[in-house]
Amino acid sequence: MAQYTINYLTGDVDTVEADGVEYDGIARDYTFTGPDGMGVIALAPAANVRSIHRHDAKTVIR
Repeated sequence: MAQYTINYLTGDVDTVEADGVEYDGIARDYTFTGPDGMGVIALAPAANVRSIHRHDAKTVIR
């Protein structure tokens, strides 16, 4: 899973581990989902989000 950093307009920061994120125009939020888009892991209200950054898991080579 990737890790997402959510920066809010209030200055708060959250970190979420999810497989994907989509904007829901009807609900006006960002929906973070689990494997294959199944299951909602977290929601972030779009009106309060400044930015979302994705940090991919690093592959360890031995």
